[in-house]
Amino acid sequence: MIDEKSRAAIEQHMLNQATSLGGLVKQFRSHVSPVLIDGPGWERLLERTQSLPVSLGAFGFGFELPLHQREPKADLGVGLFEGSLSASRFLDWCRSDDENSWMAAMARLLGELGRKGSDLRRIVGKRLLLEYDVDPAHRGTHPDPGLFLYPDADTLPGGGSTRQLEDLGVVTGAVAAASGWEPDAAERAHIETVYRGMEPDTYIGGVGAFPSRDRAIRLTALGFRKTCAVTEFLERSGWPGSRAIVASTLSHFENRGAFKRVGVHFDVRSRGVGPILGLNLYPEIQEWLKDIGHWIPLIDGLRELRLAVPEKLQALTDSSTGTDVLVGTSGQFMLMRGIHHIKLGIVENRIDQVKAYVYYLLFAIPPQLTEASG
Repeated sequence: MIDEKSRAAIEQHMLNQATSLGGLVKQFRSHVSPVLIDGPGWERLLERTQSLPVSLGAFGFGFELPLHQREPKADLGVGLFEGSLSASRFLDWCRSDDENSWMAAMARLLGELGRKGSDLRRIVGKRLLLEYDVDPAHRGTHPDPGLFLYPDADTLPGGGSTRQLEDLGVVTGAVAAASGWEPDAAERAHIETVYRGMEPDTYIGGVGAFPSRDRAIRLTALGFRKTCAVTEFLERSGWPGSRAIVASTLSHFENRGAFKRVGVHFDVRSRGVGPILGLNLYPEIQEWLKDIGHWIPLIDGLRELRLAVPEKLQALTDSSTGTDVLVGTSGQFMLMRGIHHIKLGIVENRIDQVKAYVYYLLFAIPPQLTEASG
C-alpha cells in the first residue's frame, strides 16, 4: 500500500515532468496515432494545452475522438480531485487572475467541494471534470471549458425520495452558478421530470454544462442494460427525437453482445429536453478497461453500420490501449491508456456523431521511493 505521504511525492514527481499541460502531452506524442490526431488538430491541441497548468494532467486526462469525421482532431478532458496537490496548484492558478470570471467560479466551486459539511461534497464527492473544446479552425479567444460533477451511484438513484430530488437541485444549481447563470424555475422543473422518469436500477451519473454555449444542463443517466429500458425512459423524459432510430441502433449492438451498460445524456433547458441525445456504450460493467478485446464487438458493429471512418476504427483498435514506460524530463513514468466509452450522438431521427473517449493515466515512482522500497 502507498500511504498519503508517498502519494503526494508521486504527484509532485508528475508535476515536475513539465511546466505546462502541453509540455506533458508532447512527451507521449509517439503513443497517439496520427490517424486520430495530427496536423492542425495536434497543433491546436498543443496550443490550447500550453496555456494550461501541468497540474491538470497529474491525474491523467482523456481525448474525445470524432470517429465519424476524417479530420484527425480531438477535444480534451481533464480531471481534478479537491484536496490533492494538483487541485491546490490549479486553485492558485485560478486565483492568479481574479478578473477572469470563469477562474473565480472554479475557485468557488473547488472551495465548496472542499468544505466539510458541504451538501455538494456529500453528493458528488471531490471530483471535477473539465472538458476543453479544441477546434483546429478556431482563432481568437479560447472558450471556457465545460464542467462536470459526478454523483456516486447510490446518491441519486431513480425513484428517489424528496430529499434526493433536493440533492439533485443542489448539484444542478452548483453547475449553473459555476457557469455564471441565475436559477431558472422552468429548467429545474424539467430536470425533476426527467429524474422522476428514471427506474430504481438507474441513477444520475453526471451533471454538467458548457458555459460558452447556449444555456443547458447536461444530465447523464446510467445503469441501463437493455434497449427497451432506454426507449421507455426516453418516452417518459419527453425527449423529442425518434425512439425508433434509438431502438434499431441499440438493438444492433445488443444482439451482438457489444454492450453491457448504456448511459443516456441530453441537455435540459427551460423549454424542456433538447433534441440532441447521447448514448454512451460500455462493453462491461466496470470502467477503465485497458484491453482492446472488450471493444472489438462494438467496433465491428460500428464498421458494419458504416457509422465511422474505417481507418479511424483501425487506429483506435491498434493504438488506444496498453501500458508503456516512458522517460520524461524528470525521470520515468508509466502511461496507461484505454477506451472509457464510445458515444453515439443522435439528433432527432439520425445518428449525427460517433465518438470514442480515450483516457491516459500517468503513474510515476520518484527515485527516493524506489530506493526506499529496494
